[in-house]
Amino acid sequence: MKNYDLETLISKFKEKDKIALAKLITILENEPDKASKIFSHFEEVKHDSYIVGITGSPGVGKSTLTGAISQKLLDDGKYVGIISVDPTSPFSGGAFLGDRVRMTNITLHPNLFMRSLASRGYKGGISRAVFDISMLYEAFGMDLIIIETVGVGQAEFDIYNLAYTIVVVLVPGYGDAIQMQKAGIIEIGDIYDVNKKDLGGEDIAVHIEMMLDDTTFSSGWRPPVSMTDAITGEGVDDLIQNIWDHMEHVELSDLIKEKKKNRFKYKIKELIYSKVEELISKSLINEEEINNIIENALNNSKFKLYQDIHKKFEEVNFAIKKGK
Repeated sequence: MKNYDLETLISKFKEKDKIALAKLITILENEPDKASKIFSHFEEVKHDSYIVGITGSPGVGKSTLTGAISQKLLDDGKYVGIISVDPTSPFSGGAFLGDRVRMTNITLHPNLFMRSLASRGYKGGISRAVFDISMLYEAFGMDLIIIETVGVGQAEFDIYNLAYTIVVVLVPGYGDAIQMQKAGIIEIGDIYDVNKKDLGGEDIAVHIEMMLDDTTFSSGWRPPVSMTDAITGEGVDDLIQNIWDHMEHVELSDLIKEKKKNRFKYKIKELIYSKVEELISKSLINEEEINNIIENALNNSKFKLYQDIHKKFEEVNFAIKKGK
């Protein structure tokens, strides 16, 4: 994109133009190296948004719940930015589920902006662009940013470094209470919500309460357990109050500084890892070499393929150690 185009977008962005916001997000997704140049225009911005992460297994109703929470916040005059991370389509490479379908009643609201992202296979259920987009939302003046994760189970921990309050969503009949305990998700939730309460769920809520009673929380915050029906809106007010209560706890106990520090530490490490990955793929082993190894193996032996993979890995490892 030409410099004057970017300058024009920045100017319109500062006038609260949603189209400019959307185009800047697209640039951040496709040309992440432009992030520094974009954010250099916002050094004077002092606005802080509060960031909430919503996570849980696929099918628990995260998108519908996100929509219900956002509707309540919009009714109260809040500005809301949603980042919804979906699995990647194996065909288009884009977001697979399309959460906008579940939030059609709020997507056109003037105080709301939503972006669906593809995880693009990135670990932790989070797209690499999420941090930058959340920063862009802050510069835009959002009161609350909601990051809805892809819901991939045991790898669902990157959200811990990106959000100030984490809501773990469960539903009756999924065995989620047991899975939550096994996966260690009990350690990352600030609030637990049993959604689809019309199907029951009191036993799951009791089970979670018992697990929480046996857990020590160094932060001094004992996570509450709420029950909601995101479709009817039942229980959503109580869940939002739990979010505000946790926000107050985080801000009064000064944990907010530590959480902000974790966000930037996460971004710095992510930048390092992505640059190392780029260096290896471009300089040490590229797509063509990988295809040649596989092609040779298919014509010979899969066991030879396995040997070649390890041999190439040893070469890459040696090169890294030598500082090439």
